[in-house]
Amino acid sequence: MSFLIFVLVAAFFLIFSLYIKERKAFLLYKKFFSHVSKLLGEKEPTPPLYLVEKLKKRFESLEEEVKRAERSRDNILTILNNLTDPIFILSKDGVIIFANDAAKSITRENVVKRKFYEVVEDYFINEMVDEAIKTLETQVGDIVLYLNQKRYFHAKVIPVSFKDGERMFIVMLHDVTKEKKLDEMRREFVSNVSHELRTPLTSIHGFAETLLEDDLSDRNLVKKFLRVIEEESARMTRLINDLLDLEKLESGEAKFHFEEVDLCEIVDYIKGIMIPLAEEYSVQMETSCENITVWGDRDRIIQMLLNLVDNAVKYTSTKDKGEKKVWIRVRKEGKEAVIEVVDTGPGIPQEAKNRIFERFYRVDKARSRKMGGTGLGLSIVKMIVDKHGGKIEVESEVGKGTLMRIRLPVKEVKE
Repeated sequence: MSFLIFVLVAAFFLIFSLYIKERKAFLLYKKFFSHVSKLLGEKEPTPPLYLVEKLKKRFESLEEEVKRAERSRDNILTILNNLTDPIFILSKDGVIIFANDAAKSITRENVVKRKFYEVVEDYFINEMVDEAIKTLETQVGDIVLYLNQKRYFHAKVIPVSFKDGERMFIVMLHDVTKEKKLDEMRREFVSNVSHELRTPLTSIHGFAETLLEDDLSDRNLVKKFLRVIEEESARMTRLINDLLDLEKLESGEAKFHFEEVDLCEIVDYIKGIMIPLAEEYSVQMETSCENITVWGDRDRIIQMLLNLVDNAVKYTSTKDKGEKKVWIRVRKEGKEAVIEVVDTGPGIPQEAKNRIFERFYRVDKARSRKMGGTGLGLSIVKMIVDKHGGKIEVESEVGKGTLMRIRLPVKEVKE
């Protein structure tokens, strides 16, 4: 009997202990779901299963919002990285927290978490950043950075303030190197045109003034002065005509009449025109030509080749010693017609090769003007070659001569 009572008491305490544990668990459970109810904005009492389901949906909703935020962030980063302008985002301490791909390309190193002034070593842009941080005002200016080459940038530093009081600074660099170079070319062009026109105009004015003041009794002197006036006015006319021609070619206003052009016929025509000049300058001329037809503008090809041969003859004639000779050669290479004008003239220095097609550029300015050149001939030649879908190459050695090679597409004959 006593054993039975012991078992019953032990069972009671065991059950009571389990009850206490379950009671605590229930209270914790109830407290947890009470907090969940408040979090979800539900009024108590709310069935636990309903809360679990709603909590699951809330988690899914939050997960979707996070994904949308990540997509938005990725889209913004993609846009920033596809911009051609370098962009840096700085902290209020001037530390780089973001740099787009264009910015990384000019620094060529990992720049994040580094001070801006350590990465971009330019006094003016760093002064702009310091001023923006100090005054919280947008700073604008132009800077020059020496990277692989000298590059010009229009710089802007923009302060950005957030609602939580946090501040960032956006540094934007817009590359204006092309615009600067174009501006320099315009100024140089105006200066060159002014100079080229002023020289003959000064001569014309001077000789005309002398004739007006003279008694005109010395007919030989009058003829000499008039000849100078005629030559200088002709030089101005050539210059103006070349300028107008070049402007039409560049603007696309020049009309090209494409047809089948026999290059050998062109070479014979050029030779017939240039032989008298070559003989006058004691320059030998030889030609060789394969039977080739190209699709082009006959008059423009003549203009192009005439310009090259005229240059070759005149410059070769200036040699004091050695052979004076010019060759015109035409041959076929694959699907290209190769036209070469070769001379034994003074040659072109290596540093001048890349500039000879620029307007008004002359290797020897004094010699060029003496021979009546305008400084625009090779610019026109290159433009004509480009319009025909061809390319021009230059090989030269000082004291030995020059080779100008033009490649044009061959006209395909359909059988």
